[in-house]
Amino acid sequence: MRWLKLAFLFLSIPLSAQQLGFALEQINGQAIIDAGLTGKGVKIGIIDGGFLKANKTESLQKLFKSGQVAGYRDYLDPDAEEFTGSAAFDDVHGTEVWELIGGYNEKKRVQYGLATGATYYLARTDHGGYERRQEEKYAIEAMEWMAREGVRIINISLGYNFGFNDKRENYSRNQMDGKSTILTQAIDRISKAHGILFVVAAGNDGNKKWEIVGTPGDAENALTVGATKIKVWDAMGYSSKGPDWLDYVKPEISCYSSLGTSFSAPIITGLAACLLEKDPSLTRIELKKIIMDAGNLMSPNNYIGYGVPNSKRALELIIKPEGIFFGPEIGTTGKSISVELDAPSIYVAVYHKEGWKVLKKEIIRTDKTKVKIKQKEGADTSTVIWEGGSLEVVWED
Repeated sequence: MRWLKLAFLFLSIPLSAQQLGFALEQINGQAIIDAGLTGKGVKIGIIDGGFLKANKTESLQKLFKSGQVAGYRDYLDPDAEEFTGSAAFDDVHGTEVWELIGGYNEKKRVQYGLATGATYYLARTDHGGYERRQEEKYAIEAMEWMAREGVRIINISLGYNFGFNDKRENYSRNQMDGKSTILTQAIDRISKAHGILFVVAAGNDGNKKWEIVGTPGDAENALTVGATKIKVWDAMGYSSKGPDWLDYVKPEISCYSSLGTSFSAPIITGLAACLLEKDPSLTRIELKKIIMDAGNLMSPNNYIGYGVPNSKRALELIIKPEGIFFGPEIGTTGKSISVELDAPSIYVAVYHKEGWKVLKKEIIRTDKTKVKIKQKEGADTSTVIWEGGSLEVVWED
């Protein structure tokens, strides 16, 4: 199941020498570019739907010309020609995801993803015309193949929950527990055995009855990625939330995408590859922790995790991993507090939490530089997010 079945949209802003997508700008991707990092020497796997016309896509031409496409397997139709498929079945989805990991249009000088120097292994495992449990088995076969090839990072912008053609195959919400599904089990097993970091899209059911991540977004050993807005780094309404019955936070990190978490995950995959190029000795656990610690929130929640990672901060954490960033924090013994914003904001998001689990999300609309935050019943902290800033309110007894 593709987490996104809409046409691909690239938004960019002008920079001095090139253009970067909004998501790359949001994570301060220029710091990676300025450091000369491209993911060179890092093997990346992409498990997705079709890679229709990837070999003819302008932003991917350099990867083909430079011999950076090391392997391709179609598990749905092993005899099919490479990079074929049907636009009607959304077989371009994998191509679009790939662009956001390592695409660069040389003619237009537009950079889509950070890992332009990485080596790629591609697997088509998902059919856009139907949903069957068999697709999960194909994905596991692809993971095992990539593991044998020495792949270090695997992007999965797929997820499975209630959308199967045979309704008897549908999952229940309580099966998103980090242990019940074969995909989640496979990620935990293969990541530990082969040291692979899996970067997984959280899903697009946040404003639906299902609401939470699908599988394998619930896997403890995956780095699950949600989607944020562009100005106020609040969760997109569609971005799937982490189940409140887990004893670990999901998603762990987030970044901008207007069209689905399918396009948030590859941005983080490209960042991870460049960090691994910087220090190839990093383990999957260390790499995941660096990206989480580089997030803009000091305390996570099950809507956007640790927030949006700053690439410059991630590079600093490689050099000095003990130098954990702690953002602004205000403690109060009262039941309300006035928070001073650094600039007027018409939109303020407040996550009232018990631990990392959101009890209530509140939106405050104002044109003032000061807002009053009231403690909600059961909340021990409240994360306040506005355009250009955030802070943590600690409700002390």
